[in-house]
Amino acid sequence: MHVLPRLMMKMVLVVLTAMLLSVMVAAAEGTSGKVTADALRVRAGASTDTEILGLLYNGTVVQLTGEEGDWYTIPYNGATGYLHKDYIQLVEEAAEEETAEAAVSYSMESHEIKTNVVNTACEYLGVRYVYGGASPSGFDCSGFTMYIYQQFGYALPHSATSQLDYGTSVERDALQMGDLVFFRDPNVTSKAASHVGIYIGGGQFVHASSSSTGYVIVSSLSESYFDGYYVGARRLIAD
Repeated sequence: MHVLPRLMMKMVLVVLTAMLLSVMVAAAEGTSGKVTADALRVRAGASTDTEILGLLYNGTVVQLTGEEGDWYTIPYNGATGYLHKDYIQLVEEAAEEETAEAAVSYSMESHEIKTNVVNTACEYLGVRYVYGGASPSGFDCSGFTMYIYQQFGYALPHSATSQLDYGTSVERDALQMGDLVFFRDPNVTSKAASHVGIYIGGGQFVHASSSSTGYVIVSSLSESYFDGYYVGARRLIAD
């Protein structure tokens, strides 16, 4: 006697569940999101263990194409990027130009990024020099530059000589904030560069100096040692 109503109820529940799921998928696929973190890493997969594809900055609006657990997916540089939901605020559909796939549409102006690189590097002034160090508990020169640029999605090797192969070459009179500046002590004949720092403007650079100096400091390119042993500069952040 009650079999038919129960079957009808089950059918209604199935239909409602399917409708709810379709609404959820549509919400993810047809929605835009705004980045709420200062700098949000775009991952290659739905895990913090996956590769960092790049960074999105506070206020950036992106097109959300789907969901996977605690992550949203977005189109990023011709691939699929993943953003953690904790740092995305859903917003009304953004204008087409705001949600373009090109990574440049997602990035801050290069000048702002360079300024942030310099500001971040200077936050570690006074951190002690540690040979082989690459963390705020202690840096050597290339460990320092590697760590700072890692915060902005750039992967550098832990070697001044190897870092010479990254980015583009820059003339000394065309240096900009954030450029890597390189030096070679003549006593170190086996390496193309024995020291590296980050140019901060005004003829100065920040670097994990040496075991004798002992800290992350700011120095001038005009100091006799650095002026005499300067070997070049590389720019990682394109204009």
